Amino acid sequence: MLCITIKTGPESMRLFAATLLIFSFNFMTHADNSDWVLEKEEQDIQLKIYTREVSGSSLREFKGVMIAETNLTTLAALLLDSNAAPQWMHQCEKFEIIEQIDPLNAVIYFVNGAPWPVSDRDAVISSSMLQDPETLTLQVSVDAITGRLPKDDDYVRIPRMTGSWTFNPLAGGKVEIIYQAHVEPGGSLPAWLANSVVVETPYHTMSNMLDMIKLTKYQQTDIPLIKNGPNN
Repeated sequence: MLCITIKTGPESMRLFAATLLIFSFNFMTHADNSDWVLEKEEQDIQLKIYTREVSGSSLREFKGVMIAETNLTTLAALLLDSNAAPQWMHQCEKFEIIEQIDPLNAVIYFVNGAPWPVSDRDAVISSSMLQDPETLTLQVSVDAITGRLPKDDDYVRIPRMTGSWTFNPLAGGKVEIIYQAHVEPGGSLPAWLANSVVVETPYHTMSNMLDMIKLTKYQQTDIPLIKNGPNN
């Protein structure tokens, strides 16, 4: 239920690169692997889907982990292509960048579909992208925000959501891709849907990502100052 996108274009790409040049930070990763349960594995594409319980929540947190033969600029190019998001993000039906705060920070409105008779969900989220200057790990972090847009009667507003994409460069021209999120969906969800969402969302999204990053337009995109590393 998580659709992430960052506005792209020549001007924003130049500003994005310039910001990365001067930006330094203490990079945070999801190091806590306790309580994760393996739910699904696709060995052909080296993809594993995990979930874990979240105290006080009816919906489990999910984490997808995958190893792909790609590089950081190709992955960044895909995430920067806002028009492509509905093509690969599972059940992402609509999105709109309502504010580009700066090249690394945006406020996004999106809608995710749900099977009838369950109501579709919408959310307003903040999104930011960072690259660790030492490890070169890229991370996109998102959080739901409230009070930014009036609620639409056609949708159930997602009240709380946290998530991230993490891209860790590996030796041999590979990248470890981690997709992790926890969502409070708002309203009510039948048990069968709640249980499937936390597995099918990362599974289909990450499977689709593999197809998207094979496209020439992403492989040939040059994003200034996003470093791939010596083996990536």
